[in-house]
Amino acid sequence: MLTVGNRKLGGRLIWSFSLPSGVPGTCPGASPACLSHCYAQAFERYRPATVARYRRNLQLSRRRDFARRVRAFLVAHAVRVVRVHVGGDFYSAAYARKWVRVITRSPRVRFYLYTRSWRVPAVRPIIDHMAGLPNCRVWYSCDVDTGVPVAVPAGVRLAWLQTAPDDPPPLPVHLLFRVRRLRSALPADGAPVCPAEVGPRPRVTCERCGHCWRPEQATRVSLPVLPPNTQEGPRDR
Repeated sequence: MLTVGNRKLGGRLIWSFSLPSGVPGTCPGASPACLSHCYAQAFERYRPATVARYRRNLQLSRRRDFARRVRAFLVAHAVRVVRVHVGGDFYSAAYARKWVRVITRSPRVRFYLYTRSWRVPAVRPIIDHMAGLPNCRVWYSCDVDTGVPVAVPAGVRLAWLQTAPDDPPPLPVHLLFRVRRLRSALPADGAPVCPAEVGPRPRVTCERCGHCWRPEQATRVSLPVLPPNTQEGPRDR
C-alpha cells in the first residue's frame, strides 16, 4: 500500500501512496506539459513491479473501506509523514473525500500533496478543504498550459513546472521545479527552487528539507531562488 522513502524523499521518515500516472483515469487534471515531462510515468515505464503495486493501490482506493485500511497501516507502521501521490492524482470527488477522512482521523501524521486536480471542478472544493486541515499541506501544481488560478484559497501554495527557458514562473509562486535540461547554478532574488534540483551539492532530500511538508516556521533548508520574472503579477494562461 504505502512505501517508505525513495532517492528524493530520503531515509525512512516519509512514506508515499501512489497510483498509475499519466492516464486520464487517474490524472484528470493533467496538462500537455505535465504529460510530456511526467517523471512518474517515465519511472513506471522501467519498473513493472512498481506499476503492479500502483495498480493494486488503484483497486484498493475504490474500496469502501479504503480510508480505514490506510489509517490502520499508518498506525501499524508508526508513519509520521505521508506524501500523497508521487504518481497519480485525485481522480474523483469520492476518492478525494476518502483522503479527507484519513487526514482528519490521523492528527499526528503530516500529509502533503501536489495536485493538478484543482482544475477539476468536482474535486477542487475537497482539495481546498484538505488545505484547511492543520496537518495537511496542499500545493497546486501549475505550468504553462494550466496557468495559475485567479483565486488561491488560504492554505494553498503554488508550484510551477518550468519546461523551457522562455517559460519563467509567474510571481508570486512558492516553489519552482524545472525539467532536467534546465537545471543549473542559480542566481538570487526570485522564485524559490526545489533544492533537490540545485547542483553540484550533496543531495538534499525531502526529509531533510521539509519545505513542502513542515509548518512554515519549521522548514530546515533555505531555498535557492531564480531571478524575478519581469512581468507584473501572476499570469493566467
